[in-house]
Amino acid sequence: MFTKLYKFLSSLRFTIWLICLLGVIFAAGLWVPQKRLLKTIYLDWQQKSPDLVAFLDSFGLTTIYTSPITVTLWLLFFLNLSLVLWQRIPVIKSRIVLSESKIVDPESAGGYPFHSYYPLPDGLNEDKIFAALRKHGFTILGNGNMFYGVKNRLSPIAFALFHVSFFLILFGGIIGVYTEFRGYVELAQGETFQGELERYKDDPGPKLPEIGSLPDVSFTIKSIVPRVVRNTPTGISIMLVDSRGKSHEVGINVPYNTNHTSVMFKHLGVAPLFILKDSSGKEIGGAYMKLDVLKGGPDHFTLGGLLFATRFYPDYALVDGKPVTRSMEFNNQVFVISVERDGKKIAEGTVPKNGTMTFEGYRLEMQEMPFWVRFYVNKQRGLSIVYTGFALATIGVIWRLLFFRREIIGSIREKEGQLCLVVAGRSEYYKSLAEDEFVKLFSGIVRKTDER
Repeated sequence: MFTKLYKFLSSLRFTIWLICLLGVIFAAGLWVPQKRLLKTIYLDWQQKSPDLVAFLDSFGLTTIYTSPITVTLWLLFFLNLSLVLWQRIPVIKSRIVLSESKIVDPESAGGYPFHSYYPLPDGLNEDKIFAALRKHGFTILGNGNMFYGVKNRLSPIAFALFHVSFFLILFGGIIGVYTEFRGYVELAQGETFQGELERYKDDPGPKLPEIGSLPDVSFTIKSIVPRVVRNTPTGISIMLVDSRGKSHEVGINVPYNTNHTSVMFKHLGVAPLFILKDSSGKEIGGAYMKLDVLKGGPDHFTLGGLLFATRFYPDYALVDGKPVTRSMEFNNQVFVISVERDGKKIAEGTVPKNGTMTFEGYRLEMQEMPFWVRFYVNKQRGLSIVYTGFALATIGVIWRLLFFRREIIGSIREKEGQLCLVVAGRSEYYKSLAEDEFVKLFSGIVRKTDER
């Protein structure tokens, strides 16, 4: 019973079944909205079809990539891969081991497509032939009566490396899926972030890992410096200071990496410090307002029960009585602000950088205008395992293709009344290329001695 189960679990048929079932699951995951990947779509679907969604939930189809059935299939797949690799180890070992049993007659041996013989000139003996073959990378067993030679004897190990690499890539990928965290956090210059979950944006909300912890990150934003050249944004320099006091620079496609976590810049905005005062100069309220206005769109904030609708012009000018920006460079930074109370507009005006606006007995002051940035935070374990797998796969492929195995058998004997080197050869692949190599090899050995 155990033997039958072992054969089934290590069979090609079982491998094909597992691949097909995993393919069906992945296809279903593309069709059925997943809770963690398409949260908004899932919630809308749940409201429209609660019974259907409840039914799919009960079978784990809305969390299909991490459902028990998917985990079970992956475990079976790794078991199958491990058993196949285990079965191949004795075969690989037998091919690597040098054995006298591989010494056979070159004229009657099967499995050697290349056959030829070469008359030996005077002075070319067994020792010189073997020395020339060893110089060309062959390991030789036997003597002049019959011998066996192999080049790149260890190349079968490349097959095992390739299988191990496939195992590592899949294993690392699965670890990555189950430990992945991703979320967005918005921070202004001077703010400190210590990885608090509640500080990540709600829309889109963070994807929490199935296993493992949240990202272990802690840093303060020291400075944010956007770069604009000739009306074209060219880059950004964000200086972070970690908990150990070490500085790190983040830019476009230049993330800050720590503890399996990547912190990457995604978006830039302005965070002016607005202070609202009454007619007597008493402060009613104030805060740094993170406004998403650098692309020309509107944004708003509230202070003292008033709603302030804003537009930002980095290089402000009036053209035909209408506010415009002459460029994207920060030359004349101005906010155009309209004020509403109880849904009614009560004032409108402009506030330049570090300027003021008075209206209806109020005074709105801008005291500072730092920038804020949106970071994409991603934590994923298993990437080092995946990279190791790809490295092993690369080594295995190069090893197999460039250092493929060649085998020869031969004998020094009389043939047609003359002492000859009778040989047969084969290679793992590249049959024509190997035959050309054998012809060049043995012709060169004979010719070189003859010329002397």
